[in-house]
Amino acid sequence: MRIMSMIRDGPTLRMKKFFPALSRDKATSSINLEASETQHPSESIKVVDYELLETDPGIRPPISSYHPDIQNEVRKTYLKIGRHQPPHNFIYPWSLIGNQRRRFGKNWFNLYNWIDYSESKDLAFCLPCFLFKNVSKYGGDHFVTKGFSDWKNSQRLANHATSSNSHVDCVHMSYALMNPNQSIKAAFVNQTKQMNSEYCVRVNTSLIATKFLLRCGMPFRGSDESFNSLFKGSFLELVDTLKEINPEITNVIDYAMGNNFMTAPTIQKDLAAACACEITQQIVCDVADDVFCVLIDESNDVAGKEQMAVVIRYVNSEGFLGFVKETSAKSLEEALEKLLSINGLSLSSIRGKGYDGASNMRGKFGGLRTLIQNENPSAYYVHCFAHQLQLALVACAKTHKNVSGFFGKVNMLVNFIRSSNKRQELFWDKQVSQFAKLIEEDQIETSSGLNQELSIARAGDTRWGSHFRTLTSLMTIYGAIIEVLEEVGKDTSFEKYGETMLLLDVLQSFDFIFMLYMMVEILGFTNDLSVALQKRDQDLLNVLSLVKATKEELQEMRNDGWEELISKVMEIFNKHDIDVPDLDAPYVQGKKPRRHATTSSVSNLHHYKHDCLFSVLDLQLHELNARFDEENTELLQCVSCLSPSSSFEAFDVKKLLRMVELYPNDFVDEPEVVVRHQLQNYLKGLSDLCAKLVETKKCNTFGIVYRLLKLALVLSVATASMEHVFSAMKFVKSQLCKKMGDQWLNDRLVTFIERDILGTINNDVILA
Repeated sequence: MRIMSMIRDGPTLRMKKFFPALSRDKATSSINLEASETQHPSESIKVVDYELLETDPGIRPPISSYHPDIQNEVRKTYLKIGRHQPPHNFIYPWSLIGNQRRRFGKNWFNLYNWIDYSESKDLAFCLPCFLFKNVSKYGGDHFVTKGFSDWKNSQRLANHATSSNSHVDCVHMSYALMNPNQSIKAAFVNQTKQMNSEYCVRVNTSLIATKFLLRCGMPFRGSDESFNSLFKGSFLELVDTLKEINPEITNVIDYAMGNNFMTAPTIQKDLAAACACEITQQIVCDVADDVFCVLIDESNDVAGKEQMAVVIRYVNSEGFLGFVKETSAKSLEEALEKLLSINGLSLSSIRGKGYDGASNMRGKFGGLRTLIQNENPSAYYVHCFAHQLQLALVACAKTHKNVSGFFGKVNMLVNFIRSSNKRQELFWDKQVSQFAKLIEEDQIETSSGLNQELSIARAGDTRWGSHFRTLTSLMTIYGAIIEVLEEVGKDTSFEKYGETMLLLDVLQSFDFIFMLYMMVEILGFTNDLSVALQKRDQDLLNVLSLVKATKEELQEMRNDGWEELISKVMEIFNKHDIDVPDLDAPYVQGKKPRRHATTSSVSNLHHYKHDCLFSVLDLQLHELNARFDEENTELLQCVSCLSPSSSFEAFDVKKLLRMVELYPNDFVDEPEVVVRHQLQNYLKGLSDLCAKLVETKKCNTFGIVYRLLKLALVLSVATASMEHVFSAMKFVKSQLCKKMGDQWLNDRLVTFIERDILGTINNDVILA
């Protein structure tokens, strides 16, 4: 707009706006030529009255004497005024050259459209050279400063017009100044603008396709990306789809010069890296200079490469930073410090660490835990609660004889069904028949998403909650499984006929059904805790209260849960017409002969109530108390005092003062009297936690309490975020993409895991 207004309004109006004219005589505009040649730039002419410019070429000041900001406006004015010619009746003076009288030829004005004549000096000058000689790259200024007076040799005038590079250059610049839209430079600028515009369209198209594939975790490349390929890969196919939607994109990409399509694999990786960089910067900006916790875990990808992921937890959220290559404790510490420093973070800001139980992580002598704590004593380690819970369940499943035998039978059943596609298909058909029958009898609800076909997953020691999911699926489709075994058992020639009949006897036994319902009830309590531990926004205070509630529920089941459990088991026996054993009769283990039963002093009731239910509950409570007792960790004991449950029943000023001592760098120069007084006021006048402090603007009044709460919130309770990272890694780096490089995998995972942040970043920010 500024350029257009300059062209529209003319130079005089624009220059009057920024450089107001001064009223002065024409004589005052004349400046001594010799003085102006040596004039300092700071002393150059800055204010000019364009209507009073000196036109006589012999006495007009040189262009260099004007301020650089107005030189072009002066040139335009002179070009509009045109060449200086004397009046028509002017008599040109004679000069004696040798023995002959010579003078300026009046017809030269018609021959040379650039010539100027000075009446005061009786000299000829070149107007274009006068205007642009100071910026021309060629030498010679005879027609600018000294002037031409060799009237006898008029051929020099023709030579100046045709042979002087300086003159030709000045004429071109004069034309370009007066015709900016028609000059070669302007044409080049316009072409450059169009090229830049088309370039932006191509880059934005590639970026749109890149962001879509990154958010979806889809592969970019195709096995055949040639022009005639039926499928050129997700990226190129998406670009083609965008071209179909928008014809402008088609014109820009299809007619790009010299393969400048901006769709090459290197461009795709650069755009993904830019997206990942912006996401990481946003996470780091969210952390600012505050404290944070580091979560680290390791897993193998589909190619068998060991990947060590790093997630930081801060007050507001969590963020995935990327992978580090080293796995040994010392190298891992150096790699972690390098990763943090690259992103503007420091080891000194770490206030918590979350790992699993691996020796290179939690080792007391050479583990990463100790190496970091040697440099930063406030970086306390908390063993992943979800991992501890899984260890407690696995310990129960492996050490208790009856539970171990029960899960062995379940695994045998899972292997039998999943090892054959025909049996799985038969199993699904029986499920459909079962659901249809239950719906017809109004025993189950019908709605979108309900009553889906289920499969039995194998329980794994490292998969959180897998034991509970396997048993609940088995309980739901128990009838369909029995029908499958009965259907398969009709064929006596079947090679696994004996295994089929054995499983049928096992599943219809009182021992199996009782253990199934008992373990579902017990694992149901711990599963609620496991699900809560896998939430990203979970904090230590909530987890401690959930652990306490889980222990209380297990203890309550031990005290009063027998009658409810045995009634559910009897109900399933009656439903499937299975004989119920006499609970007062002596217990017979498996298929032992009857003579052993008569000598046994243990009844069925005692065995199932005490040897099974009470024994398993006692073992489970023992494992939970051993692994989740906050009294064993001084820091957790102090943090638990901040819990607002039961009207701050656990609030203890002495323990909170000890917590202040555990974080010396966060409470510098805070007298104990001030800390104690503020903690007591907090208990009396505030019943909410960190968010409420900020919301009510009391974080400044209770600054010490606010910092304590932030430290409690930063501490990690579970490495569930790491499991999310590895699940995403298996999705992004699949079997078809197993050759993916480390940096490419890192950028893909950062953008896929933090895709909520990616959706908020503008394309212009990424391309900046």
